[in-house]
Amino acid sequence: MTRNIDILNFILIWVSLVLAFRFPFELFLFSYIVLGPLHYLTEINWLDKKNYFLNEQKDRKGFLLIAGIILLFLSASYFTGQLGTWEISKGLHERLINAGGSERVNALIDWGGTSIFIALFFAFIYHLTSSWKNRLILTGICLALSFFYFKNPHFLVWIGVFLPTIIHVFLFTLLFMWFGTKKSGSGWGYANIFSMILVVFIIVNAKVSPVKNSLDPAIVDMTVASNFHGVNYEINRILGFAKDNRINFYTSYFWKAQIFIAFAYTYHYLNWFSKTSIIQWHKIEKRKLVIAVVIWLVSIGLYTVNFRFGALALFVMSALHVILEFPLNMLSVKELLLPRFLFKTKNALN
Repeated sequence: MTRNIDILNFILIWVSLVLAFRFPFELFLFSYIVLGPLHYLTEINWLDKKNYFLNEQKDRKGFLLIAGIILLFLSASYFTGQLGTWEISKGLHERLINAGGSERVNALIDWGGTSIFIALFFAFIYHLTSSWKNRLILTGICLALSFFYFKNPHFLVWIGVFLPTIIHVFLFTLLFMWFGTKKSGSGWGYANIFSMILVVFIIVNAKVSPVKNSLDPAIVDMTVASNFHGVNYEINRILGFAKDNRINFYTSYFWKAQIFIAFAYTYHYLNWFSKTSIIQWHKIEKRKLVIAVVIWLVSIGLYTVNFRFGALALFVMSALHVILEFPLNMLSVKELLLPRFLFKTKNALN
């Protein structure tokens, strides 16, 4: 079974790349709109069954409470940032700015990115120690670091922009693949890991010459409404290609970054759906399955009625699944990259 899934994933990697080169914007939008919501729902259900990969059952309530608080704060930050993009809320946005509230609005938006760091740090804490004394000390360190990095633009980009997007769908997927392959010893699994790295090399070195005005205006509008044009811009700014605040959809570097984004998101979703032994569709309660399908169809309907509204409505579910996956991400990092003596026992810091 493992070998067959690994072979399937080898095919999915290269099919995703071919499609990403051919339809970089359209493929991303299709994956984000159609595959994304179903992925969120099924993974959240799986994580719940696995106790969110926490070391102890008793940590469950505390973790979910923290996740809920951070989700509320993150959602408030995101919705505040969107006020100026909606006709119905532009008046409110302008009144806030004119009343001297621009600093408060910007601070709330910046703290949204910082709250993601806090969620990740708490996932790390849960895996590092079970001692409440040590957890309180580490929580203090976490909050101190949050205030220290709060206004650091590089920190906000890496944590607020990249962590819930490309780091989540590409790097954490790669680590999860490595984690699974290390346990199974599958040759095809290692081939898939090599393929993922090779994909990046191919995209970086590809000769891409976008034809100006070749994109349907509706595709451009939906890309902007998704806010992923900003992710694309930040990738290129970090790499030194975008040196001003203007976004040009028809530069080779913007196109390459979009190819990478389309590939990363598409394969991230397909990789998940290929793991039928994990999802176990046939074992999902009928009630949960019906609810999931209804929510999935409603989410697609929201996107088709108004893409920006659909993205806004589904942000909460997307953010929730990212936050709830952090303990699994930390488990992968712990097993693959960190010294084992740090986590030798449940109370490693005692």
